[in-house]
Amino acid sequence: MKTVDGPGLRWLLLVLLVSACGSTPSAPARPQPVSVVSRPAASPDVLRGERLLAEGDVSEAKRVFEQALADDPNDPRAWLDLGLVHEATGDFASAEKAYRRATEVDGNFAEAFNNLGVLLREGGKLGEATTMLERAVALDPQLAAARFNLGLAYEEQGKLAEAEHEYIATIDLLPNDPVPRINLAMMLLDMARPEDAAVQLRAARPMIRGDVLLSIAVGEGFRRCGLPEEAVPVLRTALNQASDPPPTELLAELALAYYATDDLGAAEATMRRAVGQNQLDPALQYAYGSILAKQGQLGKARAHLRRAAKLDPDGPYADRARARLEALKK
Repeated sequence: MKTVDGPGLRWLLLVLLVSACGSTPSAPARPQPVSVVSRPAASPDVLRGERLLAEGDVSEAKRVFEQALADDPNDPRAWLDLGLVHEATGDFASAEKAYRRATEVDGNFAEAFNNLGVLLREGGKLGEATTMLERAVALDPQLAAARFNLGLAYEEQGKLAEAEHEYIATIDLLPNDPVPRINLAMMLLDMARPEDAAVQLRAARPMIRGDVLLSIAVGEGFRRCGLPEEAVPVLRTALNQASDPPPTELLAELALAYYATDDLGAAEATMRRAVGQNQLDPALQYAYGSILAKQGQLGKARAHLRRAAKLDPDGPYADRARARLEALKK
């Protein structure tokens, strides 16, 4: 993910404004901002390549960037763009080399450090990735993508105070972007801070505008906060705007929200639709069996719980299903 609205959305996937419900974490020690940040201008050829890349003509863009670098091997922006081309074609090793070259040519090019850091993080090189992202933020504290990506890296490392600090900085820079708010809300839930998480989810809600994936995340977040009554309308709005058939994940999350509000009829009907779309998902089978058991439909409940255990005998839902089956015998 090179920008905040990229595919790195956490499910939930994804920034905490200082709120009345929570405290502001103390800022962690970090590299001091660099006085001069580089923003290399694009040559006419590089601009043409960027237009081609934006239009989806990756192969021609690659040719243009390679020619630009043949003319000027020390063009950092051309190296950055060539890295994007290599990523687009799945050549991550070449992308890493291109990004590294961009940082070598211009040691103050914050975007290049950000892109390199993201690539390294996605490749499992979390320590070096964090170093690159810290460098990007030190170079340009206003680069929202770098601050968000650094927050993700810190969170993966378990440095939650540092991650929260970066998510807060991102929301300050991008107050109308729901993704950082959602990411932080999910992290706050993992930190047993549901009140603070709910603040972020309520702020994000009007920003998602029916986006299905973001709606699922917000709905899940509200349910995990113990606020299923706020989850249901978010998810129903998304369902009304979704394609037909709707995503199975949306149906499943809506069913769980109904279940948490004790609307068992709606929960059963909605989860039945989800199971009908994916009969081989043990989590769905387990959830449906649990709803049926709560309704008192014990025969059907046992069938679906057995199905959950059979689909993935060594998985987490198999153990839960077997435990629920034992409980139903009592």
